[in-house]
Amino acid sequence: MISAVPDKLKILVVDDEYLVRLGLRTTIDWEAYGFELVGEAEDGEAGLEMALRLRPDIIITDMSMPFLDGIGLMKELRNLGIGSKVVVLSGYDDFQYAKGAITYGAFDFILKPVENDKFIATVSKLADTIRNERLTEQLGKQKLIKDLLVLLRKLRTRKTAGTAIVAEEAIRYIREHYSEELSVSRIADKLYISPSYLMHAFKEHTSITVNDYITGPPDRKGQGALRTQKYKTYEVCERVGISDPRYFSQLFKRYTNLTPREYAKSCYYD
Repeated sequence: MISAVPDKLKILVVDDEYLVRLGLRTTIDWEAYGFELVGEAEDGEAGLEMALRLRPDIIITDMSMPFLDGIGLMKELRNLGIGSKVVVLSGYDDFQYAKGAITYGAFDFILKPVENDKFIATVSKLADTIRNERLTEQLGKQKLIKDLLVLLRKLRTRKTAGTAIVAEEAIRYIREHYSEELSVSRIADKLYISPSYLMHAFKEHTSITVNDYITGPPDRKGQGALRTQKYKTYEVCERVGISDPRYFSQLFKRYTNLTPREYAKSCYYD
């Protein structure tokens, strides 16, 4: 279930002009637009301190301020890991300077004197962006939690299923991927169990080790192919999924005490 993303977003205004702060505070019905004006600061340093304490969702900042200007404030916010979105206010004199603030992470800039309609449109657009980002993040977290729960359920099932089911699934995986490079660790990972438990379960259910089963089936298939007298050793290798004839011969002799050629000859005289 997705929990609701908070509708009311917190706004901090940072501007050294008292009349600008007064106008934004008194001429806009913030709550009607889904915002809460949580603070005002008259310079960048005070704004940074308030941002650290209040963690606003949006910061409205002037560009030219004493002690710490708008770009300096944005740099410090990013250095401190404060993810507040920033909208820049600027006069005509520093308009080009304000445009450069976009490269430092500002969402948008607004020319002074501030027109309320244009201001509200910009901040509302930013609010939609913030809510969409948070919803996407929340969905991602819930998917991760769901995936973890599925994995834990599989792990619990493996532990309670008994050795027979574990061994049967291991055998099925080996048969389906026999032509690939197999190992106990790889098979255990695919079954969401530990290698030691896989070895224990496999041995208990089949009376042979996992490694013996990995190497065993191709040799038994190879015996059948060699017995027909129709295939050369390298052709038998291709049929059982082993690319190296020398390796196949070593495996074959380990389990039959005969090389593939010797085995084929023995079948011929049978």
